[in-house]
Amino acid sequence: MFAIDEDRVLRLARRPDMREAVEREQLALSTASRSGAPVPAVYETLEVDGRPGLVLERLEGADLLTTMLTRPWKLPAMPRVLGRLHASLHEIRAPAELPELRGELRRRLESELVPEALRAAAIRALAALPEGDRLYHGDFHPGNVLRRAGGYAVIDWKNVARADPAADLARTRLLMIGAWIPGLGSRLLQLPLAPFRWLLYAAYMRAYRRARAVDRKSLTVWRPVLAAARLAEDIPQERRRLIRIARRGLNHRIAALDEGMS
Repeated sequence: MFAIDEDRVLRLARRPDMREAVEREQLALSTASRSGAPVPAVYETLEVDGRPGLVLERLEGADLLTTMLTRPWKLPAMPRVLGRLHASLHEIRAPAELPELRGELRRRLESELVPEALRAAAIRALAALPEGDRLYHGDFHPGNVLRRAGGYAVIDWKNVARADPAADLARTRLLMIGAWIPGLGSRLLQLPLAPFRWLLYAAYMRAYRRARAVDRKSLTVWRPVLAAARLAEDIPQERRRLIRIARRGLNHRIAALDEGMS
């Protein structure tokens, strides 16, 4: 991210081959903005040394994760903000040009970082999950919500897709409860945060449910598939936990596959 002037920043891709991802993010931001969703304004695309980028509205406010860590007295309001914001995104019908989430997840599940038994079970479970037509953020958590004058803005849309809203909720659950937070030390040092993270997630879900209905069964089914797919992101601090979640949720499918091979 590079500052251009007082009002604009350049979000520049790390590699020239990320043009499709940049175009996808631009489409998602434009769609969300037209629907009145709280996102940064997107002005134009730009290329620097062959690397594609987006010129975006410059936001000066702190993200909600930083706010919770540095101003704990503001914590009670944060879950309500997160729940309402996420629910508002799921009211938006995603453009047909955005990729469908199931195809994206299948590509991730084919990674060598996903154990073979989990891969086969997760792909089979994925095929039975609904397609969905809503805007899927794919990385919604307090660190990707910024305060700004008059409200908030949801940032970092690199994982955007068309999907069942329950998939986005399941992904947020994985992140809020157990994602390793860079800059806060080792996984062991972050363990004492677990009770706080569970309370934050529970309050966020209560706020979401007040704004929009939740299909709990779909949420439960999406969770192990998304945990297996996240293994492809190669985050060593999360690997054991993700495998445990995926195995627990896909155990019956793994057992069925084992029986079929015997």
